[in-house]
Parts: sequence; C-alpha cells; structure tokens
Amino acid sequence: MTGWRTGLAVATAVGMAVATAGIGPAQAADPAESRVSAAHALFLSEVRGGVLYHDTMNRESGLDINVEVLSRFAALEGTLPLLGTRMMLRPHLGANINTGGNTSMAYFGYSLTLDLTSRLFVEGSLGGMVHDGSTRAGTPNALSLGCNLMFREAAAIGVRISEQLNLSAMIEHSSNAGGCSANNGLTNVGLRFGYLF
Repeated sequence: MTGWRTGLAVATAVGMAVATAGIGPAQAADPAESRVSAAHALFLSEVRGGVLYHDTMNRESGLDINVEVLSRFAALEGTLPLLGTRMMLRPHLGANINTGGNTSMAYFGYSLTLDLTSRLFVEGSLGGMVHDGSTRAGTPNALSLGCNLMFREAAAIGVRISEQLNLSAMIEHSSNAGGCSANNGLTNVGLRFGYLF
C-alpha cells in the first residue's frame, strides 16, 4: 500500500513538472520549445492543485493533496446558445494523496465548466476512480468502500483571478452506487488553484 502511494506521489510530481514546463518569461524561439508549445496547445488545457478536507463523515482523517490535469484532446469549447455563456467540456485525470495514511485515489472523467460572468464560473464533473482503501465491511477506523473501482462526481464554484489563474471551492463524492455489499462512500471538500493554458 505504501509503495502504491509513493509511486502515485512520484508520478504526480513528474506530471506536474512536465505540465508546467514552459511557464515563465518568453525566451528565444527554439524548435524543441515550439514542439512543447504545440503539445500544450493540442493536449493541455489546465492544471490544478490544492488541499481537500478528507472524508466529511470523519471515519478517516488527514488532508488530501489534490492534483488534476484537464486536456484539450477530445474536448468541446464554445458558447451556449440560450445562455450566451462560454462552456468547456474537457476530459480530466487527477489524484488525491491522503496525508494521514488513509484512502488515496486516482480519478478520471469529464468536467463541464460554465462561465457565469467574465470572472465567475461553475463546474460539474462525472467519472470514475480507483483507490487503495478498504473494501471490507466493518474495517476499524476506515471507510468500507466495497469496490476498488467506483463512480465519482464533483461540483465547484470558482473565480478567475487573471486570464490564466483561478481559485475554486469544490466538493467531490465517490461511491459504488450499491454495486458492492459495503458502500460507505467518500466525500471531500477543499480549495484548488488552477492555471489555464
């Protein structure tokens, strides 16, 4: 279990380093940098990071370090005809690393972002997650999640600090929807910063 968390933490750190490569002052054009910029334009839409309060039912403790990447690949962007507001439907990959030795997860799915104003936005996400927590009923001091693969949904409201930087408050919930005998579910809440490419 410890090895899994360590591997996930290292992979997350490497992913963040790769995702944020090229952020900084403009430099002389370089063919390699141009290829990285093209990859950003094609695949990388936004990176996010933050801290979540783990398990609002308090069966487990600790904070979660959250990292998420949203992609332009297979994404839809445009303006909603009736509301006249910008929307982005983007695939996401993310991870929550629990600092208290409890359940950590990796997750995937799609996020729909709607701009309410030029600064204020709301978002809904739907997908799945895999975790390293307990699946057995009656595990002491731990959630009984039933299945290792579960559904995940999330909602957020945020504010754009600048054209690239945003801050959002989010809540996420994961459960197996009764597909396994144990189904405590896991709900986390917290704050995240995002950087839009």
